[in-house]
Amino acid sequence: MLIPSSLMQSLASFVSQNVSAGKEKRARKAMGCGMLFGALIGTAIVLFIWTRGYLLTGLFTNEAEVIQCGWDYLKGFSLESIVTAFLFSFNGYFNGHDKTLFIMVSGIAQTFLVRLPFAYWQSIQPNASLTRIGSAAPLATCFGIVLCLVYYAHFNHQLKQKKEN
Repeated sequence: MLIPSSLMQSLASFVSQNVSAGKEKRARKAMGCGMLFGALIGTAIVLFIWTRGYLLTGLFTNEAEVIQCGWDYLKGFSLESIVTAFLFSFNGYFNGHDKTLFIMVSGIAQTFLVRLPFAYWQSIQPNASLTRIGSAAPLATCFGIVLCLVYYAHFNHQLKQKKEN
């Protein structure tokens, strides 16, 4: 989460500076670079978790069952390492455009419409799995990315109309 968070904060400043300078294309390119950079690092993290995640959970306990349960959860949650790079890059872009209300509403919607209901639903299933419960986070983030894509299209349409007037 530190890398996507850093990208989001950096992008917010970079985008706002470039928007103020009339360089919207450069702001969009920065968002794309943030997505690519974050996704590459996230992919390495996912691969490590899927193959050696027990090492991470083993840092906190010696109990084999707890280590296995932690690893199972991390397997479901790990995709968050990739998709968060996309969501937080969008958020940095929108923050740079002072569209903070959208980011807040989107985050609340992700949590209350997807993440919490899905995690709860998975937890009450017969043979509930920590991997499936952990997947609530990346699923909610994917929902957030869809919201961002829709808002991005709407926002770009507004920018084009503004330019034409």
